[in-house]
Amino acid sequence: MICYKPKFLFGTKAETLERLKSLLMCSQIPAIYFFSVKDWETEQDIIMQKIRSHFNNINVIVRSSAFNEDSNITAMAGVHNSFPNINTDDYELLRNSIEKVILSYNKSYSSGNSLNQVLIQHMINNVSMSGVVFTQDMNTGAPYYVINYDDQTGRTDTVTAGGRHSNRTLLIYRENKEALRSERFKSLLDAVQEIEEIADSNALDIEFAVGMDNIVYIFQVRKITTQPNWNRGISLMVKDAILRVKSFINERLRHIEGIYGSRSILGQMPDWNPAEMIGMAPRPLSLSLYQFLITNRSWRVARSQMGYAEPKGAPLMVSLAGQPYIDARLSFHSFLPADVPSHIAHKLVDAYLKRLSEHRELHDRVEFDIAITALTFDFKDTLHERFKDVLTKDEEDTFRQTLFHLTNNLLTGHKASIDSELGKIERLEQERACLLKNSNSYELITVSALLEDCIMLGTIPFSILARHAFIAKSFLRSLIHLGVINETEALSFQRSVKTIAGDLVADIERLSSDEITQNEFMDMYGHLRPGTYDILSLRYDQREDLIKGLMQNPLKSHQIENFSFTKRQLQNIQALLKEDGYDITPDDLFLYMRKAIMAREYAKFVFSKNVSDALELIAVWGEKIGLSREELSYLSIDDILQSTLSAQGRTIEQHLRDKSIMGRENHMITLSLRFPHLIDKPEDASIIPLLISQPNFITQKTVRAPYIYIDGHDNRPLDMLGRIILIEGADPGFDWIFSCSIAGLVTKYGGANSHMAIRCAEFGLPAAIGCGEQIFDRILRSRSVELNCSEGRIVPLEW
Repeated sequence: MICYKPKFLFGTKAETLERLKSLLMCSQIPAIYFFSVKDWETEQDIIMQKIRSHFNNINVIVRSSAFNEDSNITAMAGVHNSFPNINTDDYELLRNSIEKVILSYNKSYSSGNSLNQVLIQHMINNVSMSGVVFTQDMNTGAPYYVINYDDQTGRTDTVTAGGRHSNRTLLIYRENKEALRSERFKSLLDAVQEIEEIADSNALDIEFAVGMDNIVYIFQVRKITTQPNWNRGISLMVKDAILRVKSFINERLRHIEGIYGSRSILGQMPDWNPAEMIGMAPRPLSLSLYQFLITNRSWRVARSQMGYAEPKGAPLMVSLAGQPYIDARLSFHSFLPADVPSHIAHKLVDAYLKRLSEHRELHDRVEFDIAITALTFDFKDTLHERFKDVLTKDEEDTFRQTLFHLTNNLLTGHKASIDSELGKIERLEQERACLLKNSNSYELITVSALLEDCIMLGTIPFSILARHAFIAKSFLRSLIHLGVINETEALSFQRSVKTIAGDLVADIERLSSDEITQNEFMDMYGHLRPGTYDILSLRYDQREDLIKGLMQNPLKSHQIENFSFTKRQLQNIQALLKEDGYDITPDDLFLYMRKAIMAREYAKFVFSKNVSDALELIAVWGEKIGLSREELSYLSIDDILQSTLSAQGRTIEQHLRDKSIMGRENHMITLSLRFPHLIDKPEDASIIPLLISQPNFITQKTVRAPYIYIDGHDNRPLDMLGRIILIEGADPGFDWIFSCSIAGLVTKYGGANSHMAIRCAEFGLPAAIGCGEQIFDRILRSRSVELNCSEGRIVPLEW
């Protein structure tokens, strides 16, 4: 005899809970009572008596249960009102709350349906955690439990209401529940999996709370309405990718002979910050180009030339199924002086890694808040505050001495001087012009030459100049730390340095007043694109909307401040220089700092011309053989350049199109995978707490304004005046936004010394750089933003 399991039927919120109530063993549904709007209209007194009898003088929550709220095709979470902690003996408050819930149906297509319901439910208070579980990733259908939760307030409504405590998220790969350590999350997933089995569905949206005794309470169960858009084959592909990634991580994190540190940590934002520069899930051409130009070799060659330790043969960035990660151990190795004894180096790298693991919020500013990369004025305080008892007194003295020699050589220009590296950048400009003038008719030969020059005369010098800029900022921070200057004075000093961004804004002003022509402007800035390494991102000279918009709303260039330190400050700085053994004057130091900040921005501006022109030549070559930019974006730079060396396939077009199709399929997996910003064990690939980032605030200003979200592929919005701009990766190709009288800037990714942080400091523009995924996504769900830089707050607003 065959026994058939009856199919579970979803209904309204209240009906679904009623049907589940007697079937659950791993969780509880608090006592409920519900009725229709039609019944309320005719039997108010009877219903009120039933409520009071059913709940007997306890607190309840009055909730909506509309017919279109939890249907198979729509979910209107949060549209209707709910009223918590209503005592059933308070007749008027209870009745008014019910009326208000019914009235809230007028906000939606629920209006006028007398079969809509009102749900009265026993109020659960003093919980250890509450929130919402999605049993698949809502966007892609990838096999993750996505738990958005609040474990701070003891309330049950903060996540659904979008409160400030609702930004904690844990993702759990569906097949790795056993890796969980938390008992309350284990209890929650037991309850969720039981509901999945009863409902015969793994695409559910479940509202929950967990009591202090780990009892799980269920408040709502509905189907995820985005599932028709999912790729049904993604689960198996994600499973295979996660297994491979875990094996790779296990191998990569172990001790490696010749590299300092007993283990490693992988991160998306330390050091060269790929999440900011190419995104968390770049297409293959962007990823491979970034590796080719910078993270395979240029980064360590540059540091070696400056006197830092070089982890020879080691690429800095790895790819986890297409998502870029920096090997923090290699980064920390390369921040040490080359002549530091190996036993001290091992101790320091392990200490740096330990601090990063314990303070994960520092992942985007390791150069400032973890590693000690130069002998600044607060060296001793910093070492003892961060790494007390890591080094013996003799080891500390040795480390200090090696840092002194390295820093002194850089400050005095005896090694890798700013002027010498700027000279290479100027040569790059000349070589590029020569290459394009005498361009080979076979575009890929010119592409190869442009990229080769870009490495030798562009990214290696830029890497050196960027390190100089970090050292300059470290000295400035040390003066603040010691109380020689304050934050406002440090900001004024930075505003006294005019970078290439200032030139851009000044030239836009000249363009608008007909002092220069559009062709002259584009000769200087036409190569810029918001995604430097993205072939799909349009250059300035390919965007007619850009100039039109800039001309309609030009910004007056700001005046460079004539900042100067006080006599007392100069005396204090001179004393600090002498105490540390530096034979330079305060003026020498300030000149170094100004030149470093300026040179870094200028070098990036120039070397990006080679990258931009190379991408355009690749696009021209692709068009000739029948490949679109879209198809080219799924190829690696090696795939493209190898075309000059070998003949494969029926035609070159077919050979590369096959590779492009495979690249597109692999990129779909890349987009579906969810990994944390930091990985320090293989299990992190399947148990993923999303990091609550601490933004880097610029200026001390407060601004409230509507926002505009700008994608690197979008045309320029016309109405940017007085708006706060939201962008994900703060690439310098977005410099044009500073000409548009914007109110402020918020970026998802970026560090304290990123390009956009420097630009915002230069223009005195209030900004939150690198606010992280959760805060950024919360802002996108609002209408406006309050950016309070003095208090370090970002507040989504509804007006």
